[in-house]
Amino acid sequence: MVIRDRIALGVLAGIIATIPAILVNMLSVNLGFAKWYSHQIGGSIYLHPGLTDSLQGFLLGALTWLIPAMALGIITSYVIKATGEDFWWLKGIAVTLICMHLIVYGFLYSLGGATIVPFDFATNISIYVENIIYGLTLGYLIKRWGKVTVS
Repeated sequence: MVIRDRIALGVLAGIIATIPAILVNMLSVNLGFAKWYSHQIGGSIYLHPGLTDSLQGFLLGALTWLIPAMALGIITSYVIKATGEDFWWLKGIAVTLICMHLIVYGFLYSLGGATIVPFDFATNISIYVENIIYGLTLGYLIKRWGKVTVS
């Protein structure tokens, strides 16, 4: 499959790349390492912490979580197009860590917009690892699906 439209490629790759990151997040919380699920953190922008546990909170949190995933996909798609496919894995990780881990989690969440801001070490390490997995998957999917075939 080849997707030539960079925005469509980024959106699709961004959504699909969330799957392994969510699996790691679920494992991390279920093993008692992290305190919060990703959808709870995302949903807390609009909801109080107790409401993020409901079905509606889950849906709102998951949909909210997909917005930056799609945006990161689009950004990474253009970065890889502009700089080439070499080191696709590093570019995927770099864009994800700079945009999500540093700017969104490190800066924007601490401004008080979200009602769940994890300040514990374990949850933040879990989120960091999830972002690395997301970035790796994202870079791979963009490289794989964004190839231009020569006929």
